[in-house]
Amino acid sequence: MRIFITGASGLVGSRVVSKLLSQHEIVAVSRNISRLAIFDGIECIEGDVTREGAWQDIARTCDAIVHLAGAGIMDRRWSNSYKEVLRKSRVDSTRHCAEVGVDVLIAASATGIYGNRGDEELTEASSHGVDFLSMLAVDWEAAANDSASRIVTLRFGMVLDPKGGAVKKMKFPFQLGLGGKIGNGKQYWPWIHYEDVCNIIDKALNEKWEGAFNAVAPEQVTCKEFAKSFGLALNRPSIVPMPDTAIRVLLGEASCVLTASQRVIPERLQEYDFEWTFASLDTALQNVVMPID
Repeated sequence: MRIFITGASGLVGSRVVSKLLSQHEIVAVSRNISRLAIFDGIECIEGDVTREGAWQDIARTCDAIVHLAGAGIMDRRWSNSYKEVLRKSRVDSTRHCAEVGVDVLIAASATGIYGNRGDEELTEASSHGVDFLSMLAVDWEAAANDSASRIVTLRFGMVLDPKGGAVKKMKFPFQLGLGGKIGNGKQYWPWIHYEDVCNIIDKALNEKWEGAFNAVAPEQVTCKEFAKSFGLALNRPSIVPMPDTAIRVLLGEASCVLTASQRVIPERLQEYDFEWTFASLDTALQNVVMPID
């Protein structure tokens, strides 16, 4: 299979390329082609997927598109201008990928689509929220669903990977003994190990999956439970809480990523008998976090 991948130089994208490269022909696109120099044996093209361009003609020579590009949700405070960057990097880019019309389009989405829902169990059939992140994800998925391709949208939770993302950001304060819950710690944090992300995408390419999937692990944990497991994986305490007010001052509106509660159930993955490599948070964190003696 010839697969066109966006976001290939990102945290998730680079893992997916490494997973698929041994079995498939990979074409990767980036606005800065030098970022793709980390890979051998793939076809690299320069292009901006937030805009129509010649990259689409090359994508049309492929059997599938795996669309993972998108500006980082937690990279900056959400000014009006950065909200527009987030929107273009997700909605506009997905719309342009959908226009290509390959056999299969696998597009990233996020569990943020559900909004702040307390301890309500959320499946793919649950309603969406009404905050900025929720409506961004709604428009993101709608752009994918305009395609004539077989469409799979993957609502990712927090991806656990030692190379970056949440693990890298959380590790430093925990190493200093300053890790702990955020707010009251009762909010649910959906999560998934990067290896399971790659396996889900591989399955979605090769099997007749279609529609939205909650790409999360089956174990639902609260922020307090997550912090405890993270501390245990590092051999460090997890007793220093961060108040809601402090996180709001630090991150502004983007703090909702950490304070919102989403108890997400991967119902459709379970229906398809998907087997997680890392179904337990303790096991996943022990794999991605090196303990300190």
